[in-house]
Amino acid sequence: MTDLLDSIDAKLSEMLTNSMHAYDITMNCLLGDTNLETVREDLYNTDKAINELHREVRREMIIHSAVNSRNLDIPLLLSYMTMSKDIERIGDYCKNLFEIAETGNSFAKGDDLDTYMELKNDIGKLIVYLQSCLNLDDESKVQDLITLGSSLNNDLDEKITALLEDKEKIQYPVATTLFYRYLKRIVSHIVNAATAIIMPTDQIDYLDE
Repeated sequence: MTDLLDSIDAKLSEMLTNSMHAYDITMNCLLGDTNLETVREDLYNTDKAINELHREVRREMIIHSAVNSRNLDIPLLLSYMTMSKDIERIGDYCKNLFEIAETGNSFAKGDDLDTYMELKNDIGKLIVYLQSCLNLDDESKVQDLITLGSSLNNDLDEKITALLEDKEKIQYPVATTLFYRYLKRIVSHIVNAATAIIMPTDQIDYLDE
């Protein structure tokens, strides 16, 4: 039983390692001079690896349920399911970001590059932080992650609203709005995965209620 749960933990951690790799690829395309053709296959293969790990987690949960049917920890399994799905979605939004780059939009030049780079680094740190939380029995660190992610999403909401209300004049308003929107979804899935570590099952994903 313990070995199987350890295997699930390891697969969730590997999913996050791959998610970080996909995130780096896409952000380097948008904020740097990375040639899209040189990384496209790597990105999509990485996303496939994330999806396969997601399926493996599901299979192992089924095995765990069958073996331990008389002493089944349903809240734990629901938490694993939530984390696995949220982590899998990070890869999907990385592909969405890559599609922005494929349209020819780039944020590599301009006065806002430093701001974008800081945002990239902050979100990357959240992915790494979530991975470390999987291996630590420390509720305070998970709560810190949730607080940081929620604050970052509030900032992204403000940026999105300003663009939608045409309060900011920028070169690529549509692409920038999508850029912020996809980053917000990535952060939301990181936070949702974190809630699954410490929240009661009925409160997972419902921080504001």
